[in-house]
Amino acid sequence: METIIKKSGVIIFRFNQKLRWIFNIRLLRNHNTTILFILFVCLLILLFGLWGMGFSFIHVILYSAISITVLFLTLLFIGSLNEARRLSKQVPSGCFQFLKSNLNGIHLPLLGFTEKDRENINLVLNGLEINNKIDFKLVSDNRTAADYKKLLRILHLLINGGIRNFKKERKEQLFKFIESTFTLNGSEVKRASLNSRFSEFVNESETEFSENLKEFQNILFR
Repeated sequence: METIIKKSGVIIFRFNQKLRWIFNIRLLRNHNTTILFILFVCLLILLFGLWGMGFSFIHVILYSAISITVLFLTLLFIGSLNEARRLSKQVPSGCFQFLKSNLNGIHLPLLGFTEKDRENINLVLNGLEINNKIDFKLVSDNRTAADYKKLLRILHLLINGGIRNFKKERKEQLFKFIESTFTLNGSEVKRASLNSRFSEFVNESETEFSENLKEFQNILFR
């Protein structure tokens, strides 16, 4: 009895492995084969279902063709939407939702940008690719280099939900976005400096944090 159970178990195990290989490696290895498999299964169900319900051969073919066409177009639409979402995430700013779609009417030098960067800033705010990196020029009170924390405060105000609570994946997305989108007084963003300033930014006391945002809040949302 034990021998039979063991052999039966081996047979079921191998059958299950083979079935999974057929589905995952052969049938569902890409979007095309997945869609074809779904259409084929649905077609069989429709043919046998309609035939079993007593429909004539012509009606079975007609209804099946219409249903499969509608299903195909639906799957195509869903697949296209998913691909569009995937591509949008490849644009650095596409990972974030911004509270403003443009900064028209705002005097950009107050935010550390030049007027020539207005078009690129508006592209960023709409999740689109920029033509050139945007140069951020605001310096801190005791330094000659552009201030990372001032840029972080502006982004905190513009990004829906802010950036103060970003951890791991979202923080990495933010850093890649900043690195690919901005320069600071003509210099490339330094990851070590950015990471250090971000830590200082998120660890400010509530009073200090709110006070430091006021200047930019008045400019952006007056």
